[in-house]
Amino acid sequence: MKILFFLIFYTFLFGQCDKVDNSRFTIMGDKVFDKKTKLTWMRCSVGSKWKDNIGCDQNPKIMSFYEAKDIENNLKNGWRMPNIEELSTIYINDCEKNAINSSIFPDIKLLAHFAPYWSSSSVENMPKLIYYIDFIDKQLDAHSKGFSMFLRLVKSEDSIKNE
Repeated sequence: MKILFFLIFYTFLFGQCDKVDNSRFTIMGDKVFDKKTKLTWMRCSVGSKWKDNIGCDQNPKIMSFYEAKDIENNLKNGWRMPNIEELSTIYINDCEKNAINSSIFPDIKLLAHFAPYWSSSSVENMPKLIYYIDFIDKQLDAHSKGFSMFLRLVKSEDSIKNE
C-alpha cells in the first residue's frame, strides 16, 4: 500500500508545472538553506567545489551507491545522503528546463544529458534497488546499487544546531 501511495504522490508531484521560487532559499556561499523544509544543501554535487563569483568549478563525480555510502560514512558535521522525500523537495517542474533550480544548484548546468542523483531510500520489499531522481530527464525511478549516479549532500536543522 505504501508503494502505491508513493507512486500516486510522485505522479502528482512530477505532473504539475511549478513556479521557480527562490524566496524559500537562503544562499550561504557553498550552501543553501531551504526555509520550507529546514534542510541545508550543498550547492555543488560531490566532486565539484564552490568558488565565489564562479559557482561550481568542475563536473560532479559519478559514483555507485556503495561509493556514495563510503563518502557519507566519512562525512562530519551532519552532512549525509538525502532520502527520497528530501531529494524530491528540490525537484521543480517548470515544464521547460531542468527539474532543479540551476540558480540555486548551478552545477546541474555542467551535465549535458542526464543527472541522476542518489537517495538513501531503498524500494520497499526490494532493498537492492535505491530510489533516485534524474534532474534533467525529470524522472523518479530506482536502480541497482552498482549503477553510477551523482550525490548531493544535505543536513537537517538538528545537525546544524549541534555544530
